[in-house]
Amino acid sequence: MSYPILIEQSNQILRELVDAGQRVLGYIYPHIPHEIVMAHGLTPSLVRTNRTTVGAYEDSLQTFSCSLTRNLFSQRVNGSFPLLAGIVFSANTCDALQNVADVWRLRFPEDNVIRLTYPVGDAGDSAAQFLAKEIKAFSDALESLTGTAFQKDAFIEAASILEGIRSGLQLLYSARLVNPSLIPYKTLSELVGDFMTAPTKTVLTRIENKWAEVLDGLRKQKQDGVVLKIRAALLSQDIGDIDFASDSAVRIAVIGGMVEPTTIADLIVNIPGMKPNTVVLDILTFGFRTVFTPPAETEGDLFENAAQSILGAPSEPTQEGLPRRMRFLKDILTNLSIGGLVVCEQSFCDPDEFEAPSTERAASEVGVPTVRLPIDPELSDRARLEGRLQTFLETLDTS
Repeated sequence: MSYPILIEQSNQILRELVDAGQRVLGYIYPHIPHEIVMAHGLTPSLVRTNRTTVGAYEDSLQTFSCSLTRNLFSQRVNGSFPLLAGIVFSANTCDALQNVADVWRLRFPEDNVIRLTYPVGDAGDSAAQFLAKEIKAFSDALESLTGTAFQKDAFIEAASILEGIRSGLQLLYSARLVNPSLIPYKTLSELVGDFMTAPTKTVLTRIENKWAEVLDGLRKQKQDGVVLKIRAALLSQDIGDIDFASDSAVRIAVIGGMVEPTTIADLIVNIPGMKPNTVVLDILTFGFRTVFTPPAETEGDLFENAAQSILGAPSEPTQEGLPRRMRFLKDILTNLSIGGLVVCEQSFCDPDEFEAPSTERAASEVGVPTVRLPIDPELSDRARLEGRLQTFLETLDTS
């Protein structure tokens, strides 16, 4: 499935939800409290960029806006933005999302723009308490928007669905590390995309069915045990020595903050020399961080539970800081037999571009070659990107 087809499928899913009377709340920053949204009768859905929309200079936006937010804003200006009950922007994560939210609210006052502020830094209980208060205010805003009060039973049901979806995807991520021939990277990225489009029981069933199929193949190869160990290691961010036999093919990991797995899958599919088993993992990315977010507990203070879940997401820049994430990256590269690292840089995204040199240096320190790819949502320089990837592969093959 190409990225344009994925966008069309995502829009079709949203249209079907709207036609069925379901209200959809769009989000951009990956760590939205899904359970809270669903507890108000809304469906959380990732707002995607559109490659047919050129996010060029727009008189409402200044230079603070990155290519991602510029593309989304341009969709809204030209009338191609999906029909949403509201859209959530984050604060304290990057200046672009915070500032564009202000511009959006002024330019389109008829839209329901909601802001959710996140803590900065790993401050333990105080960070959780701060975020819990912000999530409670967010819930109050959703109640004003929908006229539906927070429903505990709906929160519990949502938590169950989300835990099932994430658990299945975590197992598939881990299975691909052990035996990538059992699930194509495109298939895995599409399932992650389905989760982000609409975390529903239908998506859960699709993921469970795929895991059952993959598990059967793992058992035939007697690899199911090591998959469980890798999943536990990724969840704990403690990658020790894990003994598993990898084939002789080059194994590549992908890193990049706001770059979706589906974007990478679409980019690499036709590159000469990129074998089906080459890309084994996208790490520290939009997809990985969302999938490996721990479940929200359903007893006690549910707003604080939602906060703890978000703060437990792995490799989040605003919470963890650079040293811890780079140590995690080194452990993955060293212990999971990664032979090359693709560093994706979302154009004009400060978190991505500021961290790229540190990422490159961390990989170099453990002897893993890297290539940096500056990407915009339209993939406007696709031919050059494909050329760089092909050359990188050839370099790895001869090293």
